[in-house]
Amino acid sequence: MAAKKVTTGRILEVLASGRSSLRGRDERVVVRVHVDPTCPRDVALAIKGALVPQRAGTVVEVRGLEASAPEEEAPDVVIVLVGSRPCAQLVESYARAGVRVGMVVEGALDAPRLDLPEQAEPLVGVIASADPSALPDRVAAWLAASCDKPLALAAGLPFCRRAVADALVARCAAENAVVGAISLIPGSDFPVMCANQAKLALDLAAAYGRDVEPARALELGGVVAGGLLWRGVARAVLGSVPGFGALLKAGIGYGGTLATGNALRLRFELEDQPREEREEPQARSHPEPAASPVLLSGAPADDGYVTIGGERS
Repeated sequence: MAAKKVTTGRILEVLASGRSSLRGRDERVVVRVHVDPTCPRDVALAIKGALVPQRAGTVVEVRGLEASAPEEEAPDVVIVLVGSRPCAQLVESYARAGVRVGMVVEGALDAPRLDLPEQAEPLVGVIASADPSALPDRVAAWLAASCDKPLALAAGLPFCRRAVADALVARCAAENAVVGAISLIPGSDFPVMCANQAKLALDLAAAYGRDVEPARALELGGVVAGGLLWRGVARAVLGSVPGFGALLKAGIGYGGTLATGNALRLRFELEDQPREEREEPQARSHPEPAASPVLLSGAPADDGYVTIGGERS
């Protein structure tokens, strides 16, 4: 009876997690971009190509180096494309207000020197790359680590999905490693690990913009089947290598979760691939505009939108 109660509780926990994942996916997330008109053109174009929102509630605001008005909605994160003009005061104003800011520069030495209190310093990051083609991945990694709405960020900005997914998988793997290491009752770690992996599957689906549909049930079934497989591996290894139970269970919990999470991520990426291949020729057929704050406006896809100054485009 106790096992049945635990199982029922885990199922309810996973269902609640699914609702939470959908709510997280549909949250409003605001990314504000300040562009120095003197920033390198290749850098601006690389960021322009990445910051194209694809869901309602995902807002990309593009501005010059002017400070925001006090009554305006505070952004979730800010990106500053640094050029030759002063921007330290702008960056400091956001950090002092508790907003995370990423400064995009060609080299780390190009970042302006800031005068910030100790508690505000961690809110500012430097995103440096001499190769503009590598910038989207680095910006995505910074956004995934800095935005407190990762599911909405990934669902609305596809270039962030891989970084957010990797962070979700790594966190769940670490949690399951701890569960495997400290479980005191034989078999008690299995339902906890399966529940964690099921919640991971739902979070990954939300991050890739998926809805609740029959495919989710198939994914959850695959997670349970994978959990049974890894449980069998753990038992076999523990039987042949006595004395290292906690360490082995932690390693198998970690590795099994990584394998399951990466398999789910790969599935979503493969599902999205044909859509990207269809859109690529259309993107190449449009000439690139000159580098300026306006070059980031782009034609927004689906229901997301970009604003330039205070106007929606």
